[in-house]
Amino acid sequence: MTSSGSLARKILRLVINCLIAFSLVGIVAAAETAELIDDHPVRLAPYVEVLEDATGQLSPFDIQLPELADRWVKNESSRVNRGYSGSVIWLRFQLDAAQSIHKEWDLVFANPLLEYLDLYQIFDASGPRLIYRGGMSRPFNSRSQNHRYFIVPVSVYQPTTYLLRLESSPLTPSTITAYPSNQFWTPLQQADIVNWLFYGVILAMVFYNLFLFSTVRDFSYLYYVLFVFSFGTLHLSLDGYLYQYLWPLERGYDFRVNFWLTHLTVIFAGLFIAHFIDLKRIAPRLFWLLLLLVMLQPVGMVLAYFWPRDTYAMVLTIALYLKLITAVLVGLYAWRKGMLAAKFFVLAWLLFAIGNILYLMLRSGWLDFDLNPMWASKTGGFAEAMLLSFALAHRIRVLRDDRERARMRAEAQSQFLAQVSHEIRTPLNGVLGMTEVLSRTSLNGEQRECVNLIQGSGQSLMSLINDILDYSKLEAGKMILHPDRIDPRSLTEQQTQLFQSQAEQKGLTINLSIADEVPTRVVLDVQRLRQILSNLLSNAVKYTEQGRIDIELSLLTQPSPCLLWRIKDSGIGIPDEALSTLFTLYQQVEEHRQAWAEGTGLGLAICRDLVELMDGKITVQSEVGKGTEFNVWIPFEMQLHRDLSEDGTSPNSTRLSTLNILVAEDNMVNQRVIQGLLEKMGHKVFLVSNGREVVEHYQQEDRHCDVILMDCEMPELDGYAATEAIRRFEHEQGLMPIPIVALTAHALEDVHQRCLKAGMNEFLTKPINTRRLARVLDSL
Repeated sequence: MTSSGSLARKILRLVINCLIAFSLVGIVAAAETAELIDDHPVRLAPYVEVLEDATGQLSPFDIQLPELADRWVKNESSRVNRGYSGSVIWLRFQLDAAQSIHKEWDLVFANPLLEYLDLYQIFDASGPRLIYRGGMSRPFNSRSQNHRYFIVPVSVYQPTTYLLRLESSPLTPSTITAYPSNQFWTPLQQADIVNWLFYGVILAMVFYNLFLFSTVRDFSYLYYVLFVFSFGTLHLSLDGYLYQYLWPLERGYDFRVNFWLTHLTVIFAGLFIAHFIDLKRIAPRLFWLLLLLVMLQPVGMVLAYFWPRDTYAMVLTIALYLKLITAVLVGLYAWRKGMLAAKFFVLAWLLFAIGNILYLMLRSGWLDFDLNPMWASKTGGFAEAMLLSFALAHRIRVLRDDRERARMRAEAQSQFLAQVSHEIRTPLNGVLGMTEVLSRTSLNGEQRECVNLIQGSGQSLMSLINDILDYSKLEAGKMILHPDRIDPRSLTEQQTQLFQSQAEQKGLTINLSIADEVPTRVVLDVQRLRQILSNLLSNAVKYTEQGRIDIELSLLTQPSPCLLWRIKDSGIGIPDEALSTLFTLYQQVEEHRQAWAEGTGLGLAICRDLVELMDGKITVQSEVGKGTEFNVWIPFEMQLHRDLSEDGTSPNSTRLSTLNILVAEDNMVNQRVIQGLLEKMGHKVFLVSNGREVVEHYQQEDRHCDVILMDCEMPELDGYAATEAIRRFEHEQGLMPIPIVALTAHALEDVHQRCLKAGMNEFLTKPINTRRLARVLDSL
């Protein structure tokens, strides 16, 4: 009974094996055979049948079962593509080398992004046998060939069937080609050469535009460099070079790197577009929308950890379509707005969008024709790199032309203001000079009041002219500091005393507090420091109707030595919305100061620029109805030698009781002014009307003089040429140089430097400041 049962089981097993064998014959017969011909590579996609394994659990034995026979589908595409299905797929194909002298062939799977690739050969007796195992998720050092593609050597002596289990990331179409043994190297190396030429162009664009960024400091170039670099790195990853050369050999590749590089490319592309087109200016809403898209990219990078890859890839693909189209539309908008470089920009992004949309549609299977998706993307990227280089070069020309026009405009403005200043200062010198002379005579009370009003109005006009010239120099970048030894204590006390009478007339109290540790010898530009303090104190007195003004001077030692002036008033205050524009040109707080507002609105703007020019800082705090506080920090250098005069500007010197002064001045009014001032000061004056006369007068042996006051613009021979002639004469005769002081209505630094270059010793501007004139004469 036992032996008969055993025999029955053997018979049953034999019947089952026969049925399986017949079914296998049926399966093999159903596959279309790829004929391998001598020296001709064969694309295998048309000979492939595909079975989708949704669970990923089927074995090579399972898929041969009869119940799965109707699930095999002939591949109708030029490549094998799983799209967004998320399933493992099995491929079945048959090779026949009967008509070829080559029996050894190489199967090349030309997609480096296949994660798991297991190839089985079916043997009649034993069924499927694993002959190759590879994939990007397996270590690179496990490959038989050192290449980014998967290369499998096979022996084909008779019609042979192969099963391929393929597990890949989304959008990884596979091209399978059979080459005669070792004949695949030439075409693959040719493809590599073209690839590296593409990367060479990308690298050249990176270095070239990085150089331009270092030169012009335009962030469009930096964002373009980062965009091109991230796009090139993304292609390095998609081509498999990043895995082959830069990834650890003992570790499998992480496909999410492609997602992250895609997001980085989008980030830098968005920043480049926004900055290059200046969207914030021409389309603020579009700028903030684009900025929002950029800010969402890091969120997408994080989501790559959590979302299913196929779902994530589908969402990302749709988003990329929209972003590519958006880039083109933004360029068209800029073109419509009149941006000249936008035509290059639009064409560049249009070609880039076409190339990469083709790439995405080919990889996703939405389009199917014999074109390598990577070449579509690279062609679009190459065209864009070239055209954007033209756009950036055009931008350089525009910026250069703009800078040249700005320079010419600044020079023209400077020359115009200098001429206007000269023409205004000349008659103003007569007004202020003669009133100064008149004030030194015997006057009754009414007359002195009239003289004081004339002087006050003239000084206000002079202050206005100086403000305009100073801002012009600051705007043109021509303001130069002249550091000197000063006593900040004495200077602060002097400036406070200047406004004491105005404060007393309004019933205000001015309190000055100077910390004991404030040094008495520092190096700063006294003229600019006095200008800053005068503006702030003038505003404090002007906009305070009752109460007090507190002035504090203290020393800060950290992080570097710095003087701090704090000027606080109990005036009308400044509203919060006006504080942000307080230091802006032409700004006045009209709503709260309309009753008292005067001037050009230049004062605080000049203060800010002068403080910044001195490497300092100025801040303001205010509350409407309670007052305003300005804080000025100015760094300084210590001066350890030489005593300072009381006015804080120069050392003490011995004054000559009487000087013989030769005055070169062609304007009759100015002659009377300077003569009257000098004679009131006790000096003897000789007048000449042009440069030729001053040279002749100096060269006469019987005409001795101690100082020459030289006007710069005179007929026949101007002051510069006259000074040079005098210096040549002194050199030829071996004479000691006579002090020559420029006395001119020009107040620009260029004129000052030209005077010094001609050989003059000092520089005074009209209208004449009597105290300044006295100090200069004392110091000569």
